[in-house]
Amino acid sequence: MTDQLQLDAVHLSFPEIISEVISVAGAPFASGALVKIGLGMAKRVQPIEFPDWDQFLASLETLKNPIAQFEGKAKYFGDGVFGLPGCPFAGSVNAYKSFVGAFPESFARVAQTFNKPSEHTERLRVGHGAGVSPFCCVHQPVRSALADRMTIGGKAVRIYQLGCKAASGTKGLADKWIEEAKVDRASVEKVLEENMCCYCLRVAS
Repeated sequence: MTDQLQLDAVHLSFPEIISEVISVAGAPFASGALVKIGLGMAKRVQPIEFPDWDQFLASLETLKNPIAQFEGKAKYFGDGVFGLPGCPFAGSVNAYKSFVGAFPESFARVAQTFNKPSEHTERLRVGHGAGVSPFCCVHQPVRSALADRMTIGGKAVRIYQLGCKAASGTKGLADKWIEEAKVDRASVEKVLEENMCCYCLRVAS
């Protein structure tokens, strides 16, 4: 096999690990375990203070912000709304589909479980329709938990997951968080036309 055709074993293994956990313990357990993996990573990151909004935005652009270091650069659309062009787990998605094929049908059950109201969805402002794959169970909680460890101008930061788009193009929107964050639903749909993820950041008053 040439270097051009060789796939990353880590990218290939992660989806298979998820599949095995589902088969052994079920979709609800897998969803909860993935959330806890995300939270475990986030809590090991040191809290960080940004003097003002402009410096927070600059840290995302220069990848000096833990959120950007984890998921890549997001586009800012104003009024606290961001769009993420690529999923941080795209490597796993592409490698698995190239080597194995389509994901198991059980992956959809994990996303469905994640979207149901729970302690994690309410505290982290995730799910409620915005989860489109098991990878969202890790990604969305990581982002929200990292934001919970940040302040801007001494004020708490909160992230609302507004929507996400699967590799197939299917969109999932979280009407609960769209309404709570006071963002226009049509704006979220527009952001998702060219981005994989849409979220909103609010600074405590």
